[in-house]
Amino acid sequence: MKACLFEAKEKFVISDIKKPVPQKDEVLIRVKAAGICGTDIHILKGEYFSDFPLVAGHEFSGEVVEVGEEVTQFQPGDRVTADPNIFCDKCYFCKINKNNHCLDSHVIGVTQNGAFAEYVAVSEKGVFHIPDHLSYSEAALAEPLACVVYGVRRSGIKPGEKVLIFGAGAIGLLLMSLLKISGASQVIMVDISQKKLDFAKKMGASEVILNNAEGEKKLKAIAPFGFELVADATGSPRVMERELQFVEPDGTFLVFGVAPIGDMMKVEPYDIFRRDIHIVGSYAVKKTMQYSINLLASGKIQVKNLISSTYSLEDFERGIQDFYHDPDHMKIQIIP
Repeated sequence: MKACLFEAKEKFVISDIKKPVPQKDEVLIRVKAAGICGTDIHILKGEYFSDFPLVAGHEFSGEVVEVGEEVTQFQPGDRVTADPNIFCDKCYFCKINKNNHCLDSHVIGVTQNGAFAEYVAVSEKGVFHIPDHLSYSEAALAEPLACVVYGVRRSGIKPGEKVLIFGAGAIGLLLMSLLKISGASQVIMVDISQKKLDFAKKMGASEVILNNAEGEKKLKAIAPFGFELVADATGSPRVMERELQFVEPDGTFLVFGVAPIGDMMKVEPYDIFRRDIHIVGSYAVKKTMQYSINLLASGKIQVKNLISSTYSLEDFERGIQDFYHDPDHMKIQIIP
């Protein structure tokens, strides 16, 4: 089968590799759509915990073509997506319902071959049915939305609270959409791209502001005491340092964006102490895939317009260049 193989740091090639054979508890999926995520870029740059060589791609959907002998919930022809995080369900953290910190987890597209290929094999316990009215491209966004569902739960948002989100890309807009239906009274979006901000406004942002000195003045005018929740969807430590100033006393700072491993940010411990700031991380998903699919199926979260471009597997390099060089890009998908 054809696949995009990450051979080494910043080096990838489209090549023919062996088609996966599903193990007794696995489902073989013909990939129909796979999104390029910021994590994939971190992997390609050698900024993540993945090893080379690797077929990346962890947000995807497709059609079941073969199942292992022990699989009971799926059959060829089923339309599916998957939680790429396969937990052992045996270790200390799994037994105390902290599965996303599993000591023996395997992650499709991160620690084992993923969906930037014609086929991908996934453990049955990570596979989910998708409704017929959802397109494969929409269903491929179930995994990033599942991450957002977990992040919003971690944020502790309460009805009526004000929210500020830095980063108006696909993840930022998913955060905005879910926080709105979770009770936020207003959601302000900040970004360096006016095009993204204009789109965020159409998607329902209460107000949009360019990330510059004038924008910071506007934020201070909107919320002189800060926001109950400030969420980062940029993954930039330099931006995160500036975001903390907008957290209201006894408010929450949600670190959602993924920064490169080893990058640092400066934080004044006294400021956290004096203002009672809650700093909350949100890593991957924790049994939130089905809730994500429910939201997509209900229409409460719309994702179709978040897909800014699609490329064939052979044109993977164009997709990467789009990600690197187009500041206005949203979700880029590969259609094998």
